[in-house]
Amino acid sequence: MNRKIIIVISLLVLLSIAIVFFVMVRGRETLHVDPRTSIGSIGQSFTVKISVSNVNNLYGWEIKMRWNATILDTVNVTEGSFLKSGGDTFFANQTNNAVGFVLVDCTLLGNVSGVSGSGTLVTIQFYVKESGECILDLYDTKLISTSEQPIAHTVTDGYFKVIP
Repeated sequence: MNRKIIIVISLLVLLSIAIVFFVMVRGRETLHVDPRTSIGSIGQSFTVKISVSNVNNLYGWEIKMRWNATILDTVNVTEGSFLKSGGDTFFANQTNNAVGFVLVDCTLLGNVSGVSGSGTLVTIQFYVKESGECILDLYDTKLISTSEQPIAHTVTDGYFKVIP
């Protein structure tokens, strides 16, 4: 009888460890501004990438980003290579420099598999207009799988500061 209890307890411990490991591994998907902190001088430009890490089966994505419009303007928004590695894509963006906002989305086209791994989704070039600092705030972000289901992820914003 004692042997059966020890075996059952051992199996429950192993199952618990497996569940904890699965929960820790799952949910590592992140969307982040790279570099996390950017610096620049008035009258110059700098570039940030919006990247994804540890994603599985990504078919499409959408991000919104805001910043202090008195300090920065966007100059260029360019599709990154990550989703394009899976096939043809549709890429679109809307920028409003007056309020400091960009909406960018991208999707694979056709009946193709999603992309897995880590890489750059979009590159955004900013122009520094005035002195100051601000958050490069990612919000309402969406990662979508080939089955049109949301992919849970964490988001890490960026930060910008003007150097003298």
